[in-house]
Amino acid sequence: MGESHTLKEEGNNHFKTGQYKEALKCYKQALGDASITDNEKAVIYKNRAACYLKLNDNQAAVDDCTASLLLVENDPKALFRRCQAYDALGKVEEAYKDVMTLMKVDPKNTAIVPYYQKLHPIIQEKAKQQNSLPSKVSQMFNLAFDPSVELDKRTQAFNNLIVLSRDDAGANLICQQGGMEHLLEAMKEKQEDVIIGALRVLASLARNSKKRATAVASALDLNILISVHGQGTKEVTSAAGHLLQMLLDWYAGLQDYRAGVKHVEEEKKKGERVRWPKLQIDEDEQKFVDQVFSVLIKVFDSSKVTPEARDSAMQLVMKNVTYKTGLSWSGKFLDTDGIERLLTVAGTQKLYKTLTITDMSRMHASAALSTIYEDLVSDKQRDKFKDKCCNFLKDLFGDKNVDSKIEAIEIISSLLQGPYDVGTMLLGMEGVVQIMLTMAASDNTHYQRVAVEAIVHSASKKDRCTGILKDAVPILKKLYQSADDSLKVRALVGLCKLGSFSGGDVSEQPMADGSTLYLSKICRKFLANTTKDCDLRKWATEGLAYLTLDAEVKEELVEDTTALQSIFELAKMPERNMTYACVTVLVNLTNSYDTADITPEMAELARFAKQHVPEEHEKDKHEWVIERILKLAKAGMVNALVALSSTESKNSRECLCRIFMAMATVDSLRGLLVQQGAVKALLQLVENNTDNGSVLAAHALAKIAVTLDPATAFPGQRVYEVVRPLISLLHNDRSGLQNFEALLSLTNLASTHESVRQRILSDSGLSAIERCMFEDHEMIRRAATECMCNMLMSEKVQEMFAGDNDRVKMLVLYAAEEDFHLVRAATGGLAFISANHKLCDKITQVNQWLDIIQQILVTENTEIQHRACHLVMNLMADSKDIATKLVQSQVLEILMAITKLEGPQYVEIRKCAQAALDLAKDHGLIKPFGAQACSLEQLREALQVKPLTITEIDENEEEGDDEDADKETSEEQTKKAYSAEEEEDEEFREEMGLTDDKEETSDVSDRLKGESEDGREGGEDGREGGEDGREGGEGSAAEVKAGEEKAAEPQKDSSSSSSVGKESGSEPAKEDSKPSENAAAT
Repeated sequence: MGESHTLKEEGNNHFKTGQYKEALKCYKQALGDASITDNEKAVIYKNRAACYLKLNDNQAAVDDCTASLLLVENDPKALFRRCQAYDALGKVEEAYKDVMTLMKVDPKNTAIVPYYQKLHPIIQEKAKQQNSLPSKVSQMFNLAFDPSVELDKRTQAFNNLIVLSRDDAGANLICQQGGMEHLLEAMKEKQEDVIIGALRVLASLARNSKKRATAVASALDLNILISVHGQGTKEVTSAAGHLLQMLLDWYAGLQDYRAGVKHVEEEKKKGERVRWPKLQIDEDEQKFVDQVFSVLIKVFDSSKVTPEARDSAMQLVMKNVTYKTGLSWSGKFLDTDGIERLLTVAGTQKLYKTLTITDMSRMHASAALSTIYEDLVSDKQRDKFKDKCCNFLKDLFGDKNVDSKIEAIEIISSLLQGPYDVGTMLLGMEGVVQIMLTMAASDNTHYQRVAVEAIVHSASKKDRCTGILKDAVPILKKLYQSADDSLKVRALVGLCKLGSFSGGDVSEQPMADGSTLYLSKICRKFLANTTKDCDLRKWATEGLAYLTLDAEVKEELVEDTTALQSIFELAKMPERNMTYACVTVLVNLTNSYDTADITPEMAELARFAKQHVPEEHEKDKHEWVIERILKLAKAGMVNALVALSSTESKNSRECLCRIFMAMATVDSLRGLLVQQGAVKALLQLVENNTDNGSVLAAHALAKIAVTLDPATAFPGQRVYEVVRPLISLLHNDRSGLQNFEALLSLTNLASTHESVRQRILSDSGLSAIERCMFEDHEMIRRAATECMCNMLMSEKVQEMFAGDNDRVKMLVLYAAEEDFHLVRAATGGLAFISANHKLCDKITQVNQWLDIIQQILVTENTEIQHRACHLVMNLMADSKDIATKLVQSQVLEILMAITKLEGPQYVEIRKCAQAALDLAKDHGLIKPFGAQACSLEQLREALQVKPLTITEIDENEEEGDDEDADKETSEEQTKKAYSAEEEEDEEFREEMGLTDDKEETSDVSDRLKGESEDGREGGEDGREGGEDGREGGEGSAAEVKAGEEKAAEPQKDSSSSSSVGKESGSEPAKEDSKPSENAAAT
């Protein structure tokens, strides 16, 4: 240790005298001492680095400083000297990093400041250059297209290019800098990740721009793309197929055409007459489309492509061949050999390996044939399709090779799953059924399996079942005894189909009693054994999909938790194509399928005509169904449904919506649905669904929103996403129950936040709610008024009410109706908007506003009375003119009587009444008076106010009609009632300094007639809209009534609407003496 210290001191002395090389020798010898400590070694490294800096050996200085920092972390001298060395080497980023570290470690070190001032601007400029778009693109090009770069870096560079190409500026820059040529060259490389990256970048470039898509299509060699598509891995095939789809979408204009189709469908739902859009495609684009379809057709039965490429080609054709949402190529498809190639795939036996196919290939072929057949627009084209299929099968049946006949039967089986009419026609060819039954009765297991599948698929229709039942049942029973499970389960499904063609009709059973229960027991055994092949469990599930039409089978299955769990697991396997069969079982268990309501009169008429009338099973009654739903929920069905909601099949998505709707009908399960993610799933199911499925999903959301707190049921962004589906339920075509529950749910949502109310406005919800306020059915009208009351919390809605319309008048008139809930909602809205000066004036423009206010002030219901007092208080505060009219009417005496009411329920009411009187005193309209006021009961009896009804508006009336009518002022009516106390009233008024009110009010029957010419003209549109709303709502109201008689749901919801569908007028705001600007019912 002494020697190293001596050598270090000697080196320091040499350094001071400028003898740097001698100093280096001393430091080197000192480092060679074995007894030296780490701290001393760190010091010597720093000193030696200083020598290297003097000798301009900057890299050596960096190395010594780094070695010192490894021994003593963040040493200031080592950091400073390394910073100097990095700066001398031109490594700006590394030098700047050391500067920033040193400023944190030793902030008082002034020696570092010049370096910071020098390096900081350089780093900022460099960062700006690196963050610029051209620089980013250039960097990614250097990494992605250089074969010498590591594969991981190249893959990441391609991913970055995909991100850059999503923006128009980035995509255009990639094209301008020659990216297209580089990407086409990258497609020819051997590395799979590079090929995938290049394909995805090209697809991203073609997206959202016809100009770029045209450039890609022009530069791309379609044969090379198809070669890559057909011979690559599954991921490469998927990327190549995506590129082809993007080119069809944007180069051929398919995306714009589909957008036009969507617009037309939406307009037709609104009742508008619009022209169907036309696909605009020029000659070059059509040539490209024809070339794409031609090469895809050749892929169908090519032995040189992968099975995944074959499936991808069939999917691309299915998606783009139709006239409605595609390129209208079905007619041209018939002129090719595409039908024969698809039939070849449909009849391929995986066992023989003539073509490599996946488990889904035959199903894709069947779906493609069905899509093309259904898209044909003329009988001539359909006949041509049938002729092609018939000739193809005749050739196979005419072949002496037995395997050809097997392929023919397999083709018929596939057609029966696709274009059923064509399959039935081929099944009716002479000798086909006999061949099928002969194969089923043979000893060859493979022949038996193919024949049984054909029998199963041929029995999909009731009339076909009755025709085949006699001959097929003995063979199926024999095959069921087979030792081969795959054959046994197929025969089992055949028996299930034949045994359940009567559906849920207990009066018509094709098999002996107990047969269906026995078959279901066998199916459940296959499901319960998880060691069985998934294919066996799939067939067992298909059997249950038919057997569960029987109520007895339903009850047994819901008790078998193991079988249910197996169904849930199978449904989550998209590659097995089991989703539809599984959800069909669940639809049957929950009875969520459509049923025809047969009235007793219709049933009697059918019996008289000797027609069969289906009979419902006892265990399909409502209470049994609810019990089954509860058991399924306990077994975990909600989680399974949520997992299935990502399926792309529209039919399956509709089935899922049916099941969710059945569960949402049970109040106790709504919390569970929210807890397990059903809300998110339903929001997804609203999109990309059948029309009926979207309505069912929205209705299920409405049921959840009716009874649960919106903050809990729809957290975060979901509360905005749910608004549009709920508003869609207010359409005229929806049932009354859907209208009603959508209004209740929107009432709850509107009470949460201003942003939610703004979302309802932006989605045209206010006009839909307003239309429902004119419905004939009182429950819909009431719910709409409650919802509008909550919407009035929005200033924008208040501005709309202040416009030239009769919206405020409608609320005032509704406040005089007989329906308690309607009056409560209307008075709550009036109490809220009365804080707005413009709306106060509109309230007083209604002819009988004083009579209505008196009526709601003397009501026995404290809720309405509270709102009425709050309304009067705000009117008093608004202007002296309005206050004068109120004081000159009977309202003053009513307020005085209210202030004398006793009881805890009148505390807030007394405060509002007293505040109104104080405001009248502040205006100088009344003086303090100690006389005893009349009791409220006396005033209520004296007023004898009858409920007002809304009469139709005669648009041809003149303003002067009201003046000719016989009228009495409210004070004159009161004087008649108080004839015995007339003198006392007169003395009272003289003492209070009041004058008689000479203003006339209109008769009840004329209450809606115009108050002024401006008011009359401004209200025409609102009145016409209201009449239209009434006419459009008759069907809805009738359906609500039917719903009440059946399930009593509207009554239940409406009775709880004060707590569930909370309108803003549920509780008036507390006031002391003066109303605030925002005084309203909250």
